[in-house]
Amino acid sequence: MVSLQIQYLLVIKYGWNEKKVKGIEIFLHGIPIANGLGTAVAALALKMYNAADWDCWIYSYPHDCTPTYVIRREEDSSDMVVTNCTRGDSAEIFQWAFFFVPLWAAIAFCVFVMMSIVRVVETTEKRTMRYVVNNPIDRDSEGQEQGRGARHQHLVMTAPVKRRGILYACGFLAVWIFPTITRLIELFNAEPPPLLNVFSGCFIASQGILNTMIYFSQKFRRIEQN
Repeated sequence: MVSLQIQYLLVIKYGWNEKKVKGIEIFLHGIPIANGLGTAVAALALKMYNAADWDCWIYSYPHDCTPTYVIRREEDSSDMVVTNCTRGDSAEIFQWAFFFVPLWAAIAFCVFVMMSIVRVVETTEKRTMRYVVNNPIDRDSEGQEQGRGARHQHLVMTAPVKRRGILYACGFLAVWIFPTITRLIELFNAEPPPLLNVFSGCFIASQGILNTMIYFSQKFRRIEQN
């Protein structure tokens, strides 16, 4: 997701051509793959994988065990000195370090890129509009004015880009807001409502569907306009 946004930013805002993009393509592919493999192998080596509500993921076992970070935080009021977790000690910290913090950093970066692209398109649109306004109205072979149609076309350039950016950002938020709230509640040793787990399981599986719906909705809109 971040690599794709970086490519959009370099091409649309900074005018990179295909040759320049290919020069950094190994990093755009390599860094995400290395990060995924690195965190996966690290979690496996630390015995973090256990049953986690609706899936198998980074989780403590048994579920009601007291992790080391809680013992250290409450050392004055707790009689425990060693964790009773047989697997996945302090799993909540690894959930955030390996997944949720990078996830929300990626979402924030993608929102930033979307806003930058909208500003670039809007600036280009305004420059084009000034050119159309400051130049005589063109006429076609039959002598009909073309300037007004060109103005109208440029006036609506920014709106679709902005709308698509907002929809994609909302899609990411809809998918990951429920799992994030669930893990936040668990981080503070509370029990999340079962409905949150249901929403989390449903929305995580629907990310591809939401992105597809957003993509094709723009196609259908253009077909209707034509």
